[in-house]
Amino acid sequence: MKKYPLLVIVLLILPIVFTGCSSEKSIDEVKTNNTPIINEEKINIEEHTIEEYFPFVENTIMDYEGIGNEFAEQIVFFEYIEGNKAQMKIFNPGTVVVKVLEYNEGELREVYSEGEFYHIENILDKTGENNTILLKEPLKPGTSWTIPGGYKRAITGVDVDLELPYGKVKALEVVTQFGDERQVSDYYVKGIGHVASIYKDGEFVVETLLKEIKNSPYESEAVFYYPLYEDIKTVYISRDISFNTNDNIKDILEYNFKNPPSEKLIKLISENTKINSLTLERGNGIVRIDFSKELTIEMNAGSGLEYEILKSITNTLGDFYGVDKVYISIDGVPYASGHFEMREDEFFEVDKEDIEEFNE
Repeated sequence: MKKYPLLVIVLLILPIVFTGCSSEKSIDEVKTNNTPIINEEKINIEEHTIEEYFPFVENTIMDYEGIGNEFAEQIVFFEYIEGNKAQMKIFNPGTVVVKVLEYNEGELREVYSEGEFYHIENILDKTGENNTILLKEPLKPGTSWTIPGGYKRAITGVDVDLELPYGKVKALEVVTQFGDERQVSDYYVKGIGHVASIYKDGEFVVETLLKEIKNSPYESEAVFYYPLYEDIKTVYISRDISFNTNDNIKDILEYNFKNPPSEKLIKLISENTKINSLTLERGNGIVRIDFSKELTIEMNAGSGLEYEILKSITNTLGDFYGVDKVYISIDGVPYASGHFEMREDEFFEVDKEDIEEFNE
């Protein structure tokens, strides 16, 4: 895939977020140096928290329009949320970026970021070398901090008027200065979230502006492989998958393994077979999948069909995770049947030779 330097810079520095409820704190006016209090009534001073401007929201799709660059448009979705951490997926026409965010002690930090992340995997436990502060309390003009590279980021305004495709809003403004007339202005609206990012380099401007909010799981497409009933060979078909926040991807794959979209296709595992575990070894480029014992006990296939089933499982996982090797085990033991027997250090390899797209 092509590299887009500007796009990468913008993606890595733009926090795409959501918001929640507000809170108020009451204080009493006090006398200082025996000066009489002018107004004895209690007054309310709002002290907003980052959680109001950046809560982690389940099953919410944020759709942004891009202006000034074809890669500025994007869709944002929280894949996993656990306590004060969340995993955010950002889709645009050029790539897919995943970010792990953490809220702690009045700061929201981006603790991990990775591009070209096309599969679904829970990586909430990952951290990177550079922790970038996205927001810092108190949320008022003058609050400032430094991000990696020595650049200054500061809150520069509240209730700033902004007109978006989504509508007119009043926003919290956060500006990051990069020098040489380069800066990014991010805007957050209470009750909505991050609504805009505007990158300026002299007269060159790139805008990412909120267009629509939809309460929905994220819909994507994945390629699945199945053997044919009428012939001993494997075909592939693209299928829509629906992913809710905190879904387990192994459950989605298990369902599709058991339920091919046509009666002409053979299911890859029986109804009683379970996927015990599914892990990606990034450094080795291997996916490890462990099935329950019913995989072989209830397969009821000759050597030719069994080979096509194993090839279909391997190709599906290989495509989904972008790897060439798949290690298959049964209840923790390397795959073994009456026709095939694998060792601890052996794996199945993706094989797409002579495989055609399925057509009814």
